[in-house]
Amino acid sequence: MNNLIKYNSDKTSLHEHKIVSSIENNGINLTNLIYAMNENLVCGFVYTVQYYFNSNSYLYVKNIVRNMESLIRKLSPTHIDDKVLIEYQNKKLSKAPASFRVLRPFLIKWFELGYPGIDESAVELLKHLDLKIKKSGQSVLQDDPTEGPLTKEEHTSLIKAMNHAYRKGELSLPHYAISLLISLTGRRPQQLVMLKYKDLIQKNLDNGKVEYVISVPRVKQRGKELRYRELAIISEVASIVQLQANQSVKLVEQALGKTLDDYSKREVPIFLNEEKLSDLSITGSILLEYNKLYAKPTIANVALKSIVNNEGVISNHTDSILNVTPRRLRYTIATMLAKDGHNVNTIAELLDHSSTSSAGIYIKNHADSVERIDSAVSEQLSFVADIFMNGIKSKKSCHFKFFSSSRCQSQNSGFPCNQCMFFIPIDRSEVNQL
Repeated sequence: MNNLIKYNSDKTSLHEHKIVSSIENNGINLTNLIYAMNENLVCGFVYTVQYYFNSNSYLYVKNIVRNMESLIRKLSPTHIDDKVLIEYQNKKLSKAPASFRVLRPFLIKWFELGYPGIDESAVELLKHLDLKIKKSGQSVLQDDPTEGPLTKEEHTSLIKAMNHAYRKGELSLPHYAISLLISLTGRRPQQLVMLKYKDLIQKNLDNGKVEYVISVPRVKQRGKELRYRELAIISEVASIVQLQANQSVKLVEQALGKTLDDYSKREVPIFLNEEKLSDLSITGSILLEYNKLYAKPTIANVALKSIVNNEGVISNHTDSILNVTPRRLRYTIATMLAKDGHNVNTIAELLDHSSTSSAGIYIKNHADSVERIDSAVSEQLSFVADIFMNGIKSKKSCHFKFFSSSRCQSQNSGFPCNQCMFFIPIDRSEVNQL
């Protein structure tokens, strides 16, 4: 029996407890919610969660649990009927549609499975509830200055700000690494925080060159066995991510009080939830095989907000502090690719879309002349193209100069600066200011 989960026989049967233990071993915390939940709801909740756990990704199930916890803690219901849902909707206000989009299928399935706790009036309300789903791509089509893609000036300013903040020591390594990956790959935070040490790959090509790749888990998958898609990244970004991965291994080894074997080392998450490290002293390295050490996806939002606020990054659209989110950066990468003339299949592949229907919005928004597309491509961000084009070099690389930070640990080792973990692109105009 999992000694991290306290068995409460007043609320769960032995079989229900085993279900909870199995799900929690995959990184989904149910125990705290069950303690807060009325005993009339526990049975139905546990078995319905098991149903979704067996047919959906653990991220989807975590989202269900998070929204159920919000409902339970706000209202403490003994059962769920239409009155409870209406009261919850009033308390959630503007966030209610998003929450109900997650809870609606879950609560309806709970009722259909025949478990107690859900009144038929709740199901009828959920089936007819207008959730006002926002039209896909609306922020992109409207070129929304606060929610849509960043301008090339805004994106450039953000990249410069994060480099500057890290060089000054005001941005932590984990925040720098996640910010770089978010800003330059367009991947979702949920995907990037699931990266493990083994997912950073170095490939030796036939021409003698080296290619750096991250193996990123797909999202919106069914089943617990994750599928992955490889994404090439430039060596400068790879070296920062490798440095972060090494730091995570070091922290885990310190928590365990021993050196990891090769297998355990490969399983260490690149981005750690350091609050969970103390659990390792109890459970040992077996925990590395589970998902409890992954950082929360919100690490990306925290890092980006810290950069723009501390560095005073101003939007050229609004003349105020830049509103930057992972979603906006995802829009930005897709829009840049569309402006650069890439087709919808390429954009869908690089953004990890399952189909081209969503990616098509970026092409639709930029059906401009070839001259306008070419002129809109940012010279200062030409190095970003290397991330997506698997090593195709920009013709404008001569506009960049590179340097290694004073933090560099390999200055006397003969290690080439252009392969250094602190190898950062800057404008020539900035050189004399450093």
